[in-house]
Amino acid sequence: MRSLPDDEEPSSPRLITRSLALRSLSMADAPAIAALLQDRRIAEMTARIPHPYTLRDAETYVSSPPDDWVRAVDRLEDGVLVGIVSLRSLERRAQLEIGYWIGRPFWNRGYATEAAQAVIDHAFAGLDAEVVEARCRAVNAASRRVIAKCGFGYSGTSLSDSLVAGRVSSERYRMDRRTWSALKSWGACA
Repeated sequence: MRSLPDDEEPSSPRLITRSLALRSLSMADAPAIAALLQDRRIAEMTARIPHPYTLRDAETYVSSPPDDWVRAVDRLEDGVLVGIVSLRSLERRAQLEIGYWIGRPFWNRGYATEAAQAVIDHAFAGLDAEVVEARCRAVNAASRRVIAKCGFGYSGTSLSDSLVAGRVSSERYRMDRRTWSALKSWGACA
């Protein structure tokens, strides 16, 4: 697997989908990130987002993201930031974990699925990943739908730590290169 590129390198592509642009973060994104993360419901469904979420939190995140590969998710029609999508390397070689959140004003528009599919394609086609994993809280039906639409298979339940919700039940999902390739050839995740 190729290593995840540093966001400052030209090898970090801007990904364009039907209605979204996924691009590197900039400090100019901090106010929009902070505003979207004022909704506690987002933090409750994630592991590492605190609440309340301040502008300083957003600036710290933008200047040194905790994940290896992070993209702002912008609406293509007007450039408005609607969320974040990321990949991080797991301890096992050639395995990545996808993470994402979409701001409340932009829920139920398919943005999370569209962004996740683009990143999954990039992980397998651009970064030569062998496996991409995803996790969501057991009570997060919306994220579970995104994961299912992307073609992940259920791999188990575990306890995870959330900064806001504490110790919570979470579900793990997995997609290997062979499954991704089959889904792409069938047109299931086009």
